[in-house]
Amino acid sequence: MEKYIIIASIAVILIALGLVFFIRMKNFKPNPDKAKQLRDLNSDLKSAGFAYDYKNDYFYSLRNCWQRDAGYCSIYDEGSPFFNMIMDCEPITFSYNGKRWLIELWKGQYGITTGAEIGVYNTTREDIQSERFTGTFYEAISDAEQLDLSFVLLKNGKKLLKRKAHHWWLTAFKLGEFSEKDSLVMNAKIKFPTQNMAKRFVDALIATGYSRKEFSAHGATVKVKYTTPHSKQPVSQEGIQEDAVQLVNKNNCSAYRFATAKYTDTLDKLEYLKAFAPELYEFMLHSLYAKGFFKAFDWLIKLVYGGHKPKPEPPCCEPEPPCCEPEPPCCEPEPPCCWPEPPCCEPEPPCCEPEPPCCWPEPPCCEPEPPCYEPEPPCCDCCCCCDPYDECRHTRMNITDLNDECDEKDF
Repeated sequence: MEKYIIIASIAVILIALGLVFFIRMKNFKPNPDKAKQLRDLNSDLKSAGFAYDYKNDYFYSLRNCWQRDAGYCSIYDEGSPFFNMIMDCEPITFSYNGKRWLIELWKGQYGITTGAEIGVYNTTREDIQSERFTGTFYEAISDAEQLDLSFVLLKNGKKLLKRKAHHWWLTAFKLGEFSEKDSLVMNAKIKFPTQNMAKRFVDALIATGYSRKEFSAHGATVKVKYTTPHSKQPVSQEGIQEDAVQLVNKNNCSAYRFATAKYTDTLDKLEYLKAFAPELYEFMLHSLYAKGFFKAFDWLIKLVYGGHKPKPEPPCCEPEPPCCEPEPPCCEPEPPCCWPEPPCCEPEPPCCEPEPPCCWPEPPCCEPEPPCYEPEPPCCDCCCCCDPYDECRHTRMNITDLNDECDEKDF
């Protein structure tokens, strides 16, 4: 009896939890702040090497993602179906400027996304000769070698994705979209730094099997219409294995669309999954060239680099040092040449040192005269008498006449 009571209690608890979960799901409301939703999603995606473009609704690879250290070799294409990636692969190889170059085009189904890629690699290494792999290992190009890349991906004649950037690995992936490889057409455009490099690429296209109707070249720009690959495809990408992987991919896409059917916005869909189906959310995050994919080829990286992984190239946007070292002052130990210059000439002493300046007032022509009645000689040779009652020039003057005469002489 107690056994049935325990079972009934557990059932009640499970039903209660299910009801709570159902009510929470029904009442769930995504965050209306799209900017915050985008920041949170891209924060989760960064460790996977990707980001989400909200305006155009696709996922894309970051320029300095960790996949850059993994380089490329043909064994990656052969192993991709084991990670639910089924795509057409078109490697175009040529030599230019002392290096062997690879520009590869991809289009197809990447787990629960449909997408396309353009990858640019080169190498100066010798080919690898080992029991597990024989062939060329290419490294991702440097920042200085990156190219202007763009593509438009069509599905059954309708535009599905469009992307362009200055990059080494241009990608775009549409979440929840299932596609067969032959329903996709990729119109790629590559701008090379020189016409000579563009010509080498065109020659390689022709050698691969492309006709003049499938590409065009204008100066240093080449356009390619990628419908059906002309190069030999990996065996793992065809036949029964392809069908089995595509069946899984189709079911996963259907599950994603069903679980998020009540939402039309991708950010809302993913926020909902993160809250109520975290396993599916994590599966989505790691369906695009996840670290598990490249971890399967760690033995190859060790073989190429001798156990030492390559140091990632610093981002091109890191601040650069000044173009030239600061120069010392132009005349050591004189002050720098940019200091204010001294006056054009040293301040001169007064023009007549120690004489007073020429503008000083001149002394009067004669000493100030005392009053005329003082018993002193007159200020000039005149015959006027100091005493008005003395006789001068045999003439006697009164005081008024004398004062008038002296005043006239003073002026």
